[in-house]
Amino acid sequence: MSSPSWVRILLLLVAVTLSAPAVAAEADGTVKGFNDQLLAVMKAGPKLGFKGRFEKFRTVVSDSYDLTTITKSMLGTVSVAKLTPDELSRLVAVYADFSAATYASQFEAWDGEAFELGETRPHPTTAGAVVVQSWIVPKSGNATQIDYVLRPDQGRWRIIDVLFEGTVSQVAVRRSEFGAIFRDKGLAGLIEVIQGKTAAMEKK
Repeated sequence: MSSPSWVRILLLLVAVTLSAPAVAAEADGTVKGFNDQLLAVMKAGPKLGFKGRFEKFRTVVSDSYDLTTITKSMLGTVSVAKLTPDELSRLVAVYADFSAATYASQFEAWDGEAFELGETRPHPTTAGAVVVQSWIVPKSGNATQIDYVLRPDQGRWRIIDVLFEGTVSQVAVRRSEFGAIFRDKGLAGLIEVIQGKTAAMEKK
């Protein structure tokens, strides 16, 4: 075999060897950054109040999550096809508020919790996506596993699903609830329901 051929093979092997660790580092970097910001908001939670936490999480969620992909997955291909681009954008914004309110209501304060990351592996069914293992570790008691599914979006890794205890898909749960509402009540009805849930969390 000629020298150039050996060089090409060597370069290919190096690329294959380096690609997996590079992907893992980039993907778990997104999750680590999200967890770090989540922890910071928790520590300032009581001082911020619900509205302050909501504003912080609105930015964090919009930056770390691919909310357009999540919204489309939540509705399903057939339902999404019925929406205009403006209608989809409106629904994405409403869902972003709902997601931020959910975090603001669930992570009100810090009580010694820490976040740990595990391995990054290819997603078993979604091409190009990976799963990053993550745990919320309380000051005492058992850790809660919350894994993140990520996919590249415009040059960076963004979250497209969350797996509670490593198996329960948040998108699947939302699809079961919100998808049914959309089919029954249409876009206006779904937006009304989601906005109602968001407002209810603020009043708690």
